[in-house]
Amino acid sequence: MLFFTKPFYPTQFYRFFLACLIIITLAYFFWTGSRYPALDEKALMSGAIQLEDPLGFEALFPLTNDMSLLQKIAYSTLNWIDTNKKGMSFGILFAAGFLTIMPHFKRRSFHGGFANAFMGMLIGTPLGVCVNCAAPIARGMYSSGMRAETTLAAMIASPTLNIVVMTMLFSLLPFYMAVGKIALSILTILVIVPLICRILPQTELPEAELICPIPSPALKHDEPERFTQSLQVVFKSYLSNLWYIIRMTVPLMLLAGALGATTATLLPPELITDLSFSVVVLIAVVLVGLFLPAPIAFDVVVTGAMLSAGLAHGYVMALLFTLGTFSIYSFFIVAQSIGKRAAWLISGAVAALGIIAGVSAQGYYDWQTKRALEMLLQTNAAPYSGLWAAQAASADPWYSDDPNISITATSLAPSSPIDAQPFTRMEADQIGITKPLEFSFKDMWPPFWEGRSLSSGDIDRDGDIDVAIASTEVGFYLYENDGTGQFSSIQIDLGDLADLPVFHTVLVDINNDGWFDLFVATYLNGNFILYSNNGDFSSSTPEPVKNRQDAVLALALTFGDADQDGDLDLAFGNWTAGWYRRIPSEESRNRILWNENGSLSGEKYSDLPGIPGETLSILFSDIDQNGTTDLLVANDFDIPDYFYYGDGAGGFNMIEHDDDLIPHTTTTTMAVKTADLDNSGSLDIYLAQIAGRSSGVSETLKMQPLDQYCGKIQNSDAKNTCLKNMEIKDWYKSGNNFDPTYARKCQELDPRNKAECQAMLVKDLAIQKDDPNVCNLIPKGQPIPKAYCTLHFKPSRQPTQAEIDVTHPQILRSNVLLEWAENQYEDHAEEAGLDVGGWSWDTKIADFDHDGFQDVYIVNGTWVPNEVSPSNLFFHNQGDGTFREASGPFGLEDYLMTATATAFDMDNDGDLDLLTHPVNGPLTVFRNNTQRRGIVLSLQDHAGNYDGIGAVLRLTDNTGRTQIREIQLGGGFMSFDAPRVHFGLGEATHASELSIRWASGEVTLVKGPLATGSHYLIQRN
Repeated sequence: MLFFTKPFYPTQFYRFFLACLIIITLAYFFWTGSRYPALDEKALMSGAIQLEDPLGFEALFPLTNDMSLLQKIAYSTLNWIDTNKKGMSFGILFAAGFLTIMPHFKRRSFHGGFANAFMGMLIGTPLGVCVNCAAPIARGMYSSGMRAETTLAAMIASPTLNIVVMTMLFSLLPFYMAVGKIALSILTILVIVPLICRILPQTELPEAELICPIPSPALKHDEPERFTQSLQVVFKSYLSNLWYIIRMTVPLMLLAGALGATTATLLPPELITDLSFSVVVLIAVVLVGLFLPAPIAFDVVVTGAMLSAGLAHGYVMALLFTLGTFSIYSFFIVAQSIGKRAAWLISGAVAALGIIAGVSAQGYYDWQTKRALEMLLQTNAAPYSGLWAAQAASADPWYSDDPNISITATSLAPSSPIDAQPFTRMEADQIGITKPLEFSFKDMWPPFWEGRSLSSGDIDRDGDIDVAIASTEVGFYLYENDGTGQFSSIQIDLGDLADLPVFHTVLVDINNDGWFDLFVATYLNGNFILYSNNGDFSSSTPEPVKNRQDAVLALALTFGDADQDGDLDLAFGNWTAGWYRRIPSEESRNRILWNENGSLSGEKYSDLPGIPGETLSILFSDIDQNGTTDLLVANDFDIPDYFYYGDGAGGFNMIEHDDDLIPHTTTTTMAVKTADLDNSGSLDIYLAQIAGRSSGVSETLKMQPLDQYCGKIQNSDAKNTCLKNMEIKDWYKSGNNFDPTYARKCQELDPRNKAECQAMLVKDLAIQKDDPNVCNLIPKGQPIPKAYCTLHFKPSRQPTQAEIDVTHPQILRSNVLLEWAENQYEDHAEEAGLDVGGWSWDTKIADFDHDGFQDVYIVNGTWVPNEVSPSNLFFHNQGDGTFREASGPFGLEDYLMTATATAFDMDNDGDLDLLTHPVNGPLTVFRNNTQRRGIVLSLQDHAGNYDGIGAVLRLTDNTGRTQIREIQLGGGFMSFDAPRVHFGLGEATHASELSIRWASGEVTLVKGPLATGSHYLIQRN
C-alpha cells in the first residue's frame, strides 16, 4: 500500500492533484485514442494481418528486393520507430508522470518481494504497451523509488497480460499455446522476478540517489501556495523528469531498434519454416526471440502466421513466449537502471522457459498427432488401446502412446511360503552360493576388514537374477540362478585376476550390447573390464581401465550416463589408507571416467574438485530432479562429503557452503543413498555413519557379546574359521601401537596367519616408531602389510583455508536425512527415527513389505576393537514420515559384522530378498516371505544405456498415491543391485499410470491398469 507524505499541506494537495491529472490525461488519451482502438483493430483482423516489415506491422518505407542489405536494415529501423512511436511516446510521457507523482507517496513498496511483484503486475497489466514501450516506464518507476520487483513485473506484464492481446492469443493460436503463454508469463512475473531480485546487490535506490526525492512544502502550512504556483512547480518538475527519461532511454531505444532490425533482416522467418524440430535450432530461435524488440501483439501475430506457414509447434511456442516478454531494449534499460546482473538473470530465465516451452509444446503436439492418426486409421470408433499385446490375443489394458515403446508382461512366481516372520534367515550355501569364508590375519586392517562387493544382475539374460561376489583370494565368484532361487557356480578361468586382491566385481553393461560385463577393481593393481560374450566370460581377456597413476583402490564406484550420450560413465571414489592416516593426498582425488562409444579405457576423464578424501561411497543420482545426473561423494573422517550438480553434458558444479543448500553432513560417512521416503515426490538424501552412543546405551542399537559371535554359524568350515579369527581378535587389537607380546602369539598360529602376523607387527612397529625405513623389513612375500606400512607414511595434503571454507559442516553420532524444504535441505533424521544406525555400512532403501512405503535396512558392524557386535537394523516405514526399528519382528536381526548387501528378487516372486556379506562369517540370505503382491518393472533402452540406469519411474496407484524409484548403480557401500524396479501398492489394487523419465531425459507415459503379481518389461527402441 502507498501512503501520502505527512503532514498533508494544501500545497501538497495541489501538486498531487496536478500530478494525478497528468497521469490520468495521458492514460485517457492514449488508451482511448490510440492504444486500445489499435489493439482492437488487430484483434478484429486476427489472422488476416500481413506483416510488412520483419520487425513491425506496417511499413512506412516499403522494403523491396532491389534494396541492399544496409538499406533494408536502415528502412526496417525507421519502420520499427514508426510502429512504436505511439507506444514509445506514451511510455516516455508516462514515465515522466510517474517521476512527478511518486514524491507524494512516502511508502512505495511492500516488505515482501512477491507482494511487490504482484503490485507491479497490477500496474503493468492495464498499460497496454509493448515491453519496449514499458521499459521507460519501468525506468521511471525505479528512479522514483519503487522496488526492482515492481518495475520488472510491470514491464513484463504490460505486453503479456493485456486483455486485448490475450483475446488475440486465443483466436490466433491453439488453446494450449495460449494457456502456456499466460502461465509462463505469470510464473515469470510472480515467481522468477522476485527470486532474481533476492540475489541482486540492490533492489531499490537509496534515498540520496532518487531522481525526485520527497519534497518539503515550498511554504509554511499557514501560507498556502496558490494553485498557479503549484501548477508552475509541477510543470517544471514534469519537464525536468521528461528530459531525464528521454536522455536515459531514447538513445538506447534507437540502438535497440537498429540492432533488432539488423537481426530480423539477417534472419528472416522463412529460414526456419521448413526445418524439422531440434533442440539446437530451438535454442537459436529462443535467442532471436529474446533479442528482437517486437511491438505489442507482434508476437501473437507473427507466430500465428508462422504456424500457418508450417513452422514446428515447438519453435512457435518458444517465439510466442520470448518475443513479447523481453528484448534487447529491455535489457539495456534494466542493465542501466537496476544493474547488469538483473538484466542477464531475467534474460537467462526467459530463455530457459522458452526452451522448456518449445520442447514441451513439440512433445505435446507429436503425442496429439499420433493419437489422431490412430483414430483416423481405425475403421470403427473403438477407443485407442495401444499397439502392444503381451501374452494375450487382444489388446491389454495398459499402453503407451509412444510407438517406440513395447511392453511385455509375465506373471510372477507364487509368493514364498508363509513363515513365522516376514524374512527367513539362512546361510547362502543352502541355496547354492558356496563361497567360503575368506578371512585371515591381514584382513584385520582396512580396507580388508571392510568386506568385498556384492553385485546382482541377470548375467545370461534368462529372466532371473544371478550374483557376482568379489574375492581377495581367488578373484571373484559367479553364481547362476535357476529361476527358483537356487544357484550354481559358474566356472571360468580368471587368469591373472585370480591372484589379485579384488574388491569389486560389478555387473554392468559397459559396451551397451545388452549383456552384463564385469568391472573389476583391485587393491594396488588397478581396474579391469571383462566383456561378456552373450553371457559368457570364459574367453574374455581382462582389459585395463586407467585410474590415477598413484591410486591405491577405487573403494567406491557408481555408474550413470552423466553426459547423456547413451552409455554408462564411471565415477571412482578413491581410497588410500583409511582411519590411521585420515587426510590423504592427491592419490585419493576422485575421478569420472567417460565412456566413449562403449569403451571405458580411462583415457578420457575429469577429476573432481574439492579436497581429496577417503571416499567410502559415491552415487550418481538426479537429486534436483531436473533430468540431469548429479553426483554425491561420501568421505570418511576429516574431509567432508561433497555434492555436485550435473549439467547433463559432463560438467559438475560443487554445491558450496555459501549456497545455503546443505545444513551439514555426517563425519564418518560410509553410505549415501537417495530415495523418496515419504512419497512426497522429491528425493531425500540419507547419509549413514558411526551413529549411536556408548555400548548398550541406545534403545535402538542391538548388541551381542563377542563370545557369542560364531555360535549360530551352521557351516562347519565357516564356523571353524570364524572361531579361529575371533581368538586372534581377542588378543590382537588392530591399531598403531606395537605390542611386543604379540610376537609370541604369532608363533602359535598356522603358517599362513603366522607369516601375516609377523608382517603386520613390523608394520605396527614402523608406525609407532614413525620410521618408514622399518617398512623395508617386511618380507617380500607379504605385499599387503608392506602396502599398509608404506601408505601410512605417504605425505598428507593439507587443505587450504579457501578449500575448507566451501565445505559443509560435519556432525557426529547421528545419521543425516536431508529433505528438500522449498529452497534448501533440512535434516529430519531425528524426527524420522533414522538418526541412530550403529556402525552403519551398506544401506538399502526399498519397500520390503509392499505396503507402499520404502523402508531402510542398515548392515552394521566393524572389526575395530570392541566388546560387542551390533545387529543389522531394519527401520520400518510407518507411512507418516517416521520409522520404527523392527529388525527383530521382521526376522532381519544378524549379529555377524556386515559391510555389504545386495537386494534382489532371487526367486522371481516379486519381493526383494537380501544377500549379505559378513566380515568374518558366511554369506547370509534373507528370503522375503511377504504375501502382498507387488509390481516389478525392467527397462531395456535401445536408445540409451541398455538397463535404464538413471531412469526415474513414477507409479500412481488407483488410490492416487504416487511413488518414485530411480534406477541406481552405486551408493550404499560396495554393493550393486540388479536394475529392476519393485513397487508395493499396500491396499491399492492396481497401478493406474506409470511415468518413465529415461536417463536421456525423454519421458514415456504408460497408462494402466498395471496389475500386481506381474513383471513388466518395457523396451524403448
